Amino acid sequence: MKEDAKISRFMTADQWIKLDIVEMGPLWDRIRRHHPSYDATQAAVLAEGLMATLLLLGRSDFLQRVQLMIKSSGRIKNLITDAWPDGSIRGFCDAGSPQASFPLELPGSIQVMRSQPSGEPYMGLLPLVEGGIDKQLEAYFQQSEQIQTSVHLWCDPLTGLGGALKVEPLPLCPPTRLARLIQALEGLEVVPWEERTTEFLAAWINQGEGSQPLTSTDVRYACRCNRDDLVRIMRGFSSEEKQHLFETQDHTEVRCDYCAEVFIIRASDLTTEEVNS
Repeated sequence: MKEDAKISRFMTADQWIKLDIVEMGPLWDRIRRHHPSYDATQAAVLAEGLMATLLLLGRSDFLQRVQLMIKSSGRIKNLITDAWPDGSIRGFCDAGSPQASFPLELPGSIQVMRSQPSGEPYMGLLPLVEGGIDKQLEAYFQQSEQIQTSVHLWCDPLTGLGGALKVEPLPLCPPTRLARLIQALEGLEVVPWEERTTEFLAAWINQGEGSQPLTSTDVRYACRCNRDDLVRIMRGFSSEEKQHLFETQDHTEVRCDYCAEVFIIRASDLTTEEVNS
């Protein structure tokens, strides 16, 4: 199956800086197909949220499942995205206040949940800071994981052209190299989005060809919802909840927030031992 995006990791030739780069590719089309009711702002915020979650996943060397949850008082009320070690991602967001000036506004919170090899989850919860998702991620990395990063996310809400860049100077990186890195990041602002390919960004941060590729992972937008799991969950509802669901007809429709698939659940499904396919 063709990938919807790709995340690539590099080390600069001088061994002082690690960088993760996401090329969004057809991911925008996937978002628009699965969430046709979203306006352009919602779709762009979801795209940036998915790319941010990939950057979080890359930080764990793709060994953990990562979930990102953002609550805001802006034009986006809730954003929830998931990423798995196999490169599959999914997500959705809820519209907030139409009077808000920006997608994310204070007060609000960012929560990152990582699965652990032991099975115990790790959760980091922080209040929102001023700015977009990239600024939230920088604050999270600094406060919860004690690393200094520079995160850049972009997505054109009209064309869907987008990508992501995370730059992490290693400890003891010389001040002269840090100064050149800051200069390169400031200069990136004038580079058109369509020119920010993986090859270009790796060379830009490296200050010339020769950055060392570390890993490259294909990404797919793939929901993990299924009817059997849904029925098992609904069987745990109280008698009053089940009665309310089927008080006017013998079936109900349940739509997945992540992929918009609709499941028809009948009252008999919640009483039989086997889930009907």
